[in-house]
Amino acid sequence: MNVIDTLITDRTQADVINRTPLKCAADYVCLNRVEQACAYIAENLGVSIQTKTWNMEEWRKESEMTRIRNNIDTLINAFYVKSTTPNLTARIRYETVKEANDIETILRDIDDLYNSMIGGKNRLSFRLGSKTLGVR
Repeated sequence: MNVIDTLITDRTQADVINRTPLKCAADYVCLNRVEQACAYIAENLGVSIQTKTWNMEEWRKESEMTRIRNNIDTLINAFYVKSTTPNLTARIRYETVKEANDIETILRDIDDLYNSMIGGKNRLSFRLGSKTLGVR
């Protein structure tokens, strides 16, 4: 399982109220998951971004949320998103469940499209390599 498989896109308000494990909206576990997903996608796309590892004692700072937003924006601009991909907010604040879900949905969508492209290359090369070409 890679970090993309751990992204959470189906949080509910009840998850936040009940503090459902892993379905946080903005704790250090959530931030680390987003940072790791950004790093993973950036490596696949060959782009440079700045990430960090969060610890439990850290507070979210505006500058760090801006950095994360810029990272996600860099990934969007380096590749593609689906027509159904949510828009990236102007500022990341983690004020709503929707915002938290949208951030991780954007990352999942970029990775899905990247993997579709890679898979397409592999299928194409396999099919071309197994078919007789030309008139024989």
